[in-house]
Amino acid sequence: MNHERSHDPTRNPAEEALLLAHDADGIREFDNPMPAWWTWSFWATIAYSCLYAMYYMFGAGPNAATDYDADVSAHWQVQAERLGELKPEPAVIARLIADPRMMQAASGLFGANCAVCHAKDGGGLTGPNLCDDEWINVKTVADLFPVISAGVPQRGMPAWDKRFTESQRVLLAAYVAHLRGSTPSAPKAPQGNTIAAWTLPAAEQTAKE
Repeated sequence: MNHERSHDPTRNPAEEALLLAHDADGIREFDNPMPAWWTWSFWATIAYSCLYAMYYMFGAGPNAATDYDADVSAHWQVQAERLGELKPEPAVIARLIADPRMMQAASGLFGANCAVCHAKDGGGLTGPNLCDDEWINVKTVADLFPVISAGVPQRGMPAWDKRFTESQRVLLAAYVAHLRGSTPSAPKAPQGNTIAAWTLPAAEQTAKE
């Protein structure tokens, strides 16, 4: 802000017209407003912050906890890739289920791709509930991988073999197996037939309990 003394004989009339009326110890200020672009930018940031708060704090936007979980899942997905080629074998699936870090990695894959039909907690939306004992196209834990890979076109489930690597599909199969027996927030009614509990290697069964 420019300042001028109240009594300055060298000041021209144009400058005098720009001086504000108030006086502070003989100092008067020029009427020098901010540029219009700066003022509009300032109000735009306030409007944006209101919309941001409405979406992320009170609306459907992800909160800090969700973002954190996504970052952790991404980290463990990278770690899962370092395990090498995962094969769709019960022993491998059992080992993955027993590792909380691998389940964290799988939760990111599931949440980003499967939750739209099965809900984030597996309770079911347009797709069936994955937490109960009733299944439509699965009879054993070994059936999970081919269902995920080939999909179920007649029921609207896409095939994931073109999008995910074999290791990622094995990881997803383990995660789906892991969801069974959990308690979703809004479980969908049972569909299909009741099947026996997963047959897992004894070591995994002990670790899981």
